[in-house]
Amino acid sequence: MGRVKAILGIWLIGYAIGFIAYLAFPALADALAALIPFLMSIDPRLIGATITGLATSLITVAAVAAWAKLTKPKY
Repeated sequence: MGRVKAILGIWLIGYAIGFIAYLAFPALADALAALIPFLMSIDPRLIGATITGLATSLITVAAVAAWAKLTKPKY
């Protein structure tokens, strides 16, 4: 269960970083809002921040999983 908690913690941190980064760069909001017209009834900044947070968290988890797979214990 420790590995699952670690991956979930890393995922949550990656999501938060992506969410905050998206809000810090409002130009991305317009680009993502143009790509997702069917969700325009919801605040575009919230949608964009959610998508960016999700993408960043997935990239972070993939990077950590690859790092964990490629590094071998030295014992």
